[in-house]
Amino acid sequence: MNFPRLGGDRFEVEGVFADGGGMGVLYLARDTRCANNRVLLKTTRYDAGPRARNLRYTVDEALAHIQKSRKILEWERKVLVRFRNEGLNNLPSANNWFTDKSLTLEASYEGKFGEVIIPQEILGSEPYLVLELIPGEILEDRMTKPEFRADLELHLLSIAREVLTIFIRLHREVDVGDQKGVFLYQDLKPANIIVSGDDYFTLIDFGGVTLKLGEKTTEPTAGCITMGYAAPEASGGREAYIDARFDVYTLGATLWHAVTLQDPREMGEFPVLDPRALHSSGLSQATIEILTRALAPDPSERYPSAAAMRKDVMERLRSLRSA
Repeated sequence: MNFPRLGGDRFEVEGVFADGGGMGVLYLARDTRCANNRVLLKTTRYDAGPRARNLRYTVDEALAHIQKSRKILEWERKVLVRFRNEGLNNLPSANNWFTDKSLTLEASYEGKFGEVIIPQEILGSEPYLVLELIPGEILEDRMTKPEFRADLELHLLSIAREVLTIFIRLHREVDVGDQKGVFLYQDLKPANIIVSGDDYFTLIDFGGVTLKLGEKTTEPTAGCITMGYAAPEASGGREAYIDARFDVYTLGATLWHAVTLQDPREMGEFPVLDPRALHSSGLSQATIEILTRALAPDPSERYPSAAAMRKDVMERLRSLRSA
């Protein structure tokens, strides 16, 4: 595919860096106004996944879906800026923001009452979030490599340590008007973790982060989850009522995938990720017990917080490195 230049010809797109498969896509690009430095351009993906069906109903429904998707990207920018400013470094820096033609939005769709025409002003005003390029590769690719699997337990625990450190910060209470709230990452999976150098890990997709106020999570990101990695308490239309233990489960599911190489997305909407599948992996019993608790179907049997899980992970890491 030949990609156009974007941002007033400033950004030369080279190809797809990571594909969210129905919600967002990251393109690798060069910033021609800044010594051709490589950057990532994040934008909405409209042409794949179950969300694409929202474009095939009525014009009003299609436009509402487009606007909601764009609000999610704007929300992600605000979240990244907030937490980078607070010193959280294992996430990309939001360098810029511009609008241009969409690379995945079609001019028309077959709607239930005939052709749905997307107005030109919508087609040409797609927002793009410019992110720093994080060196490395996504965990989904790295976890199959022989060098990763040769020291699997150490890699898994190192990933858990870094992700849980981010979760602890996200889950800290914040004041929102006269209410208390916490941020939930909500959409952890191997495609959202970049592994760089000697086990330095970065989360690259904050588009699913939601703010939980009171009993419910907030729009526009309520329910931005990936089936297979999502905890069972979100089933039956209860996605808005999750809490911090949901993030603990998604980490367990991500690590389960990395160990077993069985893709949870191919096992149904809310599959049972059986911890017994971990026993032939060569992991220690202590690490298996950590993952088993993180994957408990009942939230009350899971780690009550990211901090509690991180404590066990750190103890196991110390034991592994002193052995």
